[in-house]
Amino acid sequence: MGVGLAITNPNLKDNPLVYVNKGFEMITGYTKEEVMMRNSRFLQGEETDKDHLDVIRNAVKQGKSATVTIKNYRKDGTTFWNQFIISPVYDSDNKPAYFIGLQFDVTDEVEAQQESRQQIRQLSYFDPVTGLLNMGRFQEAAQEELATLEHEHRSGAVLRVNLNRFRYINESYGEAAGNELLISVAERISSELDEDVLICRSFADEFIVFLNRISNPLQIHTIASKLYDSLKQPFIMADGEISISFAMGISIFPDDGADVSVLLKHAELAMKEAKTENISNPHYFDYYLMDKLIERMNMEKRLPRALADGEFELFYQPKINAVTMEIIGMEALLRWNDPEKGMISPASFIPIAEECGFIVELGEWVLWEACRTNKRWQDQGLPKLPISVNVSAVQFKHPQFVQTVGTVLEKTGLAPEFLELEVTESLLNEPALIKDRLDSLKGRGINLSIDDFGTGYSSIFYLKELPLQILKIDRTFIQNTPHSQRDSLLLRSIIQLGKSLGLTVLAEGVETEQQLKFLRENDCDQIQGYYYSRPVNCKAMTRMLEDGSTNQ
Repeated sequence: MGVGLAITNPNLKDNPLVYVNKGFEMITGYTKEEVMMRNSRFLQGEETDKDHLDVIRNAVKQGKSATVTIKNYRKDGTTFWNQFIISPVYDSDNKPAYFIGLQFDVTDEVEAQQESRQQIRQLSYFDPVTGLLNMGRFQEAAQEELATLEHEHRSGAVLRVNLNRFRYINESYGEAAGNELLISVAERISSELDEDVLICRSFADEFIVFLNRISNPLQIHTIASKLYDSLKQPFIMADGEISISFAMGISIFPDDGADVSVLLKHAELAMKEAKTENISNPHYFDYYLMDKLIERMNMEKRLPRALADGEFELFYQPKINAVTMEIIGMEALLRWNDPEKGMISPASFIPIAEECGFIVELGEWVLWEACRTNKRWQDQGLPKLPISVNVSAVQFKHPQFVQTVGTVLEKTGLAPEFLELEVTESLLNEPALIKDRLDSLKGRGINLSIDDFGTGYSSIFYLKELPLQILKIDRTFIQNTPHSQRDSLLLRSIIQLGKSLGLTVLAEGVETEQQLKFLRENDCDQIQGYYYSRPVNCKAMTRMLEDGSTNQ
């Protein structure tokens, strides 16, 4: 049956074999004559597990049964996995007279298990899309490398590369194309680095590199710059070429940290700084980034208290008819008057409020305050004009947003036609999410505008299909007009685009007579900017509505 049987006598010196069957001979390749009166250690070799041998020895020593799966050697030197069962046979004095051992060749089963474990290891250690290390294995391996670097007094570095707007590539071209791009990025990074360099794909759009054994820290910049330049080159895809933008942050061992988790954190801070500031080079960690992080965390904690303590207020900037120069509306702009730090720029606290989710509560307060104020102006007999409120993408996506707007209008008594909601251009890339909500808002009579147009990557198709009434051109297209021919052509094209879609076109950031003249000549409907008025507080806006005065 292919089962090996061996009997040993523990009462003889060295517990020799006194009987083996044909199954033993078949499995091991030894004949009965070759093994009789020998200890079975001739089946052992370099790969035989010593702990398993101890299990057998202890069973013999204690006169007990035991089972192990152990690697043994045949006569020809090849190995096999032996499931070995040993049991004592007692004499009349209840002492072991013999030990019977059963052998089962389980090589196929064990190797199948090892292959399965290897597959599990592959899944546990490696990213399934790119084949690079995953984050867990990368951290383990990098920590081991750090110990070597410290012992050899060498430098190292962590590079984090984050692809910009990768989500839009998946949405525009499909997940298969997105994966194709990720594989191409992984291959390009690998091709620029030595084989022993650790590379990881940590998230959908992020790659991490650990540079080890750097004798001269200047090498880090050379390698990072070369990698940066390589990634800037277009990628050849099935449907053509595609270029990607990205941010790269770097932390250096041991200057920026002696632990992998610290180096990763610091490289992430540098990467985020590069992304926020549009830095088009490898960006190195500096401890001022830690100060910024601490300041950000403190600001995040202060936001709810500031709202509760009434530290926020609304300023208002008039919207002007470009031809008649009459006020035709106003935009509500949030300001934070901190008792210690004074007026804090919205550019400082709005992104933080969006990241932590507080923007939903803060945006709701703005909506209430703007609608209450406009209704009060109307009740005082001042002109009935629409007031516009900026809506964060986070706020707009909240499931209760449309209901909240309806509640605010109902409770304040402001007619819907006197409220305008400004949504950011980035939302246009998610038409399936926003169309129903925009339709619902428009159905209530609320005006809708697209803010900062030209700064994002919105589709003209979505601009045509969504229920928008007003297109606000970002100030970056205005500031160099009419002196820059290129900017002037772009601005003229955007105005014509908006008009062709039946939208009211408003230009932000108008500061000079020349800019106003250009906009009038190109049929821009409305303007907003310092040329007419800076944002002003509620009292000043009230006076402007009362007598039509300006703040120039």
